[in-house]
Amino acid sequence: MEYTQDELDRYLQHINYPRSKHPQDALQRLTELTARQVSRVPFESFSLHYSPHKQLCLDPEALFEKIVVHGKGGYCMELNGLFAGMMRALGYTVLSVGGRVKLPTRWTGLGHMVNIVTLNAVRYVVDVGFGSHQPMRPIQLTPNQIFTQIAPRRGLLEYRTLSQHTDPSQRVWVYSTQEDPSAPWEECNMFIDAEFFRADYEAMNLSPMTSRSSPFVQNVLAMRAILNEDTAEVDGVYTLFGNRVKRHMKNEKAQVVAELTNEEERVKAIEKYFLVRLTGLERRAISGMTSELKEKP
Repeated sequence: MEYTQDELDRYLQHINYPRSKHPQDALQRLTELTARQVSRVPFESFSLHYSPHKQLCLDPEALFEKIVVHGKGGYCMELNGLFAGMMRALGYTVLSVGGRVKLPTRWTGLGHMVNIVTLNAVRYVVDVGFGSHQPMRPIQLTPNQIFTQIAPRRGLLEYRTLSQHTDPSQRVWVYSTQEDPSAPWEECNMFIDAEFFRADYEAMNLSPMTSRSSPFVQNVLAMRAILNEDTAEVDGVYTLFGNRVKRHMKNEKAQVVAELTNEEERVKAIEKYFLVRLTGLERRAISGMTSELKEKP
């Protein structure tokens, strides 16, 4: 389904990017839209810890209710799913595709979603659901494309085979990052240049949502970009992992801005740094879980 123009306007109001702020150039508009999205809508796992049901629904109306109406975030299939619908409502040609995430020793099964947008016969990858290492802006889908992410970190797009491929003729898009120009490149994720359907994502959603080994199930985590209002670009990120909030600004080392000792402190930090307000029912839902933050005796 497509989002209505009324739903689009409500979403644009939510990310503080009403149509009156939109430039005429379609690529610039998409770039600013991406920056507004990642700076207002956090990448997070809260619903797997702070909800009675511990389930994530990819229905477009459910995503609209969760993210726009209730001000929550989500992970890749939620964030990129909503963003794809909003880009289409704005008139963009969007292809939603799937991929894998790189672990230290292997590639996962299919469990990641990104979008490919075509503008004037040029294609761009747009990923608003990969946390602090995501590109933060549209990246032209050209092999061996190197770009600055949050300086000095750089990103790289390649079209090549993977070490796990048994057929060396296979080619996929691989996204890597390096912390600075002297550091080694580290593979982050890959994606396949083929359309995925909603049924594919619903199947892909099961493992990260329910598996005991899923980092989203194991950990309370979040990322929200920090927007420079003057340049309309991302200048840094806030990240939460467990009991620690960090701020990482471009050309600076990451700094710990909050050490959290209990759930009351973490709930306040979630609202302060990630703009998500949890209800009383949601706050109580983490009680008894291994991810619950308790003060040490």
